[in-house]
Formats: sequence, structure tokens, C-alpha cells
Amino acid sequence: MTAAFLSFSLMLLLLPSFLPGQDTPRETTLKKYALGVFAELNGDRQTARMNFEDAHQDDPQSFALACKTASLQKQTGDLSAAIRTLQQHARSYPQLLASQLHYVDFLKTHAPRDIATQSAALDILAQANERFPNHPEVYTRLIHLHENLGQRDRSLKVLHAQLSARNVDPEHWTSLQPLVRTLLPGGSQELQEALILVVEKMVATGIHLPLTARRASDYYRKESQLPEAIRILKRHVEMRPDSLELRIRLGLLQLYNGEETKALQTLHTTLQIDPDQTLAHKALSQFYARDGQAEKSLHHRAEALRIAGGSSTDFLDLASQLLDSGNPRRARLILEKARFNHPANSSIAAQLAIVTLREGDAAKASRLFRQAENLARDSPPGTSPLGPIFQIEFASALRQTGNLSGAETRLQKAIPEIPPEDPTHAASGLRQLARLWIEQNRNMAPAASLLKRAETLDPKHPENSELLKRIPESSR
Repeated sequence: MTAAFLSFSLMLLLLPSFLPGQDTPRETTLKKYALGVFAELNGDRQTARMNFEDAHQDDPQSFALACKTASLQKQTGDLSAAIRTLQQHARSYPQLLASQLHYVDFLKTHAPRDIATQSAALDILAQANERFPNHPEVYTRLIHLHENLGQRDRSLKVLHAQLSARNVDPEHWTSLQPLVRTLLPGGSQELQEALILVVEKMVATGIHLPLTARRASDYYRKESQLPEAIRILKRHVEMRPDSLELRIRLGLLQLYNGEETKALQTLHTTLQIDPDQTLAHKALSQFYARDGQAEKSLHHRAEALRIAGGSSTDFLDLASQLLDSGNPRRARLILEKARFNHPANSSIAAQLAIVTLREGDAAKASRLFRQAENLARDSPPGTSPLGPIFQIEFASALRQTGNLSGAETRLQKAIPEIPPEDPTHAASGLRQLARLWIEQNRNMAPAASLLKRAETLDPKHPENSELLKRIPESSR
């Protein structure tokens, strides 16, 4: 939105106040505020400051005007005036906690080492602590300020007063927990007793709140009291069935505690509520992998990638495992998701073509193979991922769609490039080339030689003998 548009819009709103007649005080203040806005939009900060100061003088009770005035005073290099503006507002309206806190935070940000401002902030916070007892926003700032001033005895006095508070909300105890750890001696009995008190109060007042329940559970987990940590999370999810993050955390703790049946029930219940909880899928995938249930592990790993995505390597590794396990359809679905996330990755495009061929759609696979080649052309020299294995698979698609010469050309080029340490793929290329010649009823003697060589490289493959039987005895 442009300055001109804002100026025109505000001018229309303020037009009645510019017409002849007596302005009301509110209209006068609004006019000054608008002039300040116009000046600021035009980059004239000095004029903007003057207009905001005039508007604030007319309406000293406005917290928003005090903040805006102080901001322009700071921007024009007059930090002391900004501090006076906020200090005056905080002292004039002690019942407005937001003003007290904003003033203290402003001092901490812009004059953190000034003794006079620290003393003023301490005075404001001390009064606010009396006026708003047991308020976390107040006592946390007060303790931090005492600590910055080296007043540990006063910090402890405030802390002990808060530990003795009654009828306070869960936020009070949640805010106290890190302060207790900071102020009380590490490993002391006093620290342990204070932490137990705080955690028990958190459970008693706020177990229905995710943050409070997690903090309490984490305390017992770190104290090696897993049953109690689990019990707290169980109570929480009973009260808040939609608290899925902590339900998953419950399942993880149950797994860690050896409660596998309960953990699986917890995690599967989470996925019944929301099937797109990535962490639940990852936890189940890892559990089933350790338990030797590869199919279930791959299923949840695939779901996690479907939901959250991942690197190209993540997708390719999973697709390879799915293909090896005899599930080309699931591999294809994963690779289609991968291609959407990594559209320029030729390795993903190539693997998608291969799994499509495994599904039996040779025509579609041929198109995908060509697309993968087009992507690979943009790869830097020597980095193309489309090696001889890709060419063998491409040749199979071409043969199945009737492009026999294209298939033969690719096979003859690919077979010599297969490294010696990969005899299985070398044998596959030899069988494909032999099959191509046999189906065309030509080169029978060379085809027989190829099959005998394939038998040497991959002796257990049944196609070696099956294809050899189709060659006349005279050509073997």
C-alpha cells in the first residue's frame, strides 16, 4: 500500500475535521496523529515526531501514542526523550501492566548498562510486583534484573516468595522451573525439593495444558522415573485426546520403557486421529525395522516421506527397497511424489521410468526414460547419473514397444560399460541382447555365446537355460 494511497484515504476520513467550525479535542488529536503518519510515510521523521508528541500531549493516557512517540524520538537520535516518555507513562498509569513491562524492556534493549536506567527499571518492577503479585511477566523480569545487578540475595527473596504462592495458575509454576534451576545450588537438597514442589504444582494445576504436561513429564524422564513420566502423559491425553504431539511422545516413552504393545497402540491411535503425523510414522517404521517386519517398516517410511518430503537420496533409497521387495506400484507413487519435490533430478526421473516399466507400462516407461535423458543433458560433464544400467532398462522398454533397433543399439553400447564387479547386471544385458536376436530369428550362434557367458556370470538365473533352448542345436 503506497504512501499516497494512505494519505488520500486518511484525508477522506479526516475531511470533516478540516471543514470550518470548532474541532473537538478528539478530532484535534486525530488530526495531529494523521499528520504524523503522513510525515513518517514521506520520510520526514522530525516532523512526524513533532506531530506525535503533540498528539500524545493531548492524549497522555494513550499507551499506543506513548509507544509511537518514544519510537520516533529514538529514531531521531533522542534516546533520553524516548526514555522519559515511556517512564512518565509507566509512572502515571501504574495499573497498566503493559506500560510497565514495555518501559522495562525498552531500557534493557537500549540502555542495558546505564546505572540510572537500571535503578528506574528496578523501581518500576518492584512496584509492579506488589501491584500484580505472582505474575510471571513481572517476577521473571525482576529476578533477571537483580541477577544483572549482582543482587543474588534479592533474587532468592523474590524466588522464595513465588515458591510460597497459593491459588496461582499453571503458567506461574512453568515459569518458575528454569529460575529454580538457575538460582539454587546445583545438586543441593534445596534445589531438589524446590523442583519437586514446582513439578507437583504443575501437575496439580495444569496437566491439561500441553506445555505444562510436557515439562512435568520431562522432569521425571530426566530423573530416570519413566513410569511417572508416562503416567503424566497418559493423564494428559485422556483429558486432551487431540494433543497429538504429546500422544506421540507417550508412545515413544512407552517404547523406551519396553512397553511395546502399549506403544504400538498409542502410535496407531494417533494415526487413526490424524494419518499425517510424520513422527508417528517414523517411530513405527524404526520399530518394525528392528522387529524384522520389513513390509510394515517400508509402509510407514513411505508415509513419512509422502507427508513431509525429504532429500532425493531418501526417496531413491526407499523406492529401491520397495522395488526389491516386489512392490513397484508403491515405489512408483513415492517417486512421483519425489519428482514433484525434485523436478530437475534426473536420477529420480530415471528410477521412476524403471519402476513404471516393472509395473508393465512399457509405453509410458519409454516416455519417462526419454524425459530422464533430457534432464541428464543439463548435468555437468562427467556427473550424469544415467549409466549402463539405465540404458539396459531403457532397451527393455524399447523392445517391448517394438523399437528393436533402438533397443539393440543401447544394449550394445551399455554392456561393455558395466563394471566387472557387477556381474548380475552384465548377465541381464547379455540375456536381453540374446533375447532380441532370438525373437528376430537372427544371430543365433552369437546369441548362444551371450547366454553361455550370462550363465557364467549369473548361473542361477532360470532365463539362461530357457532362452538357450530356443536356439537350434546347430547354432549352440
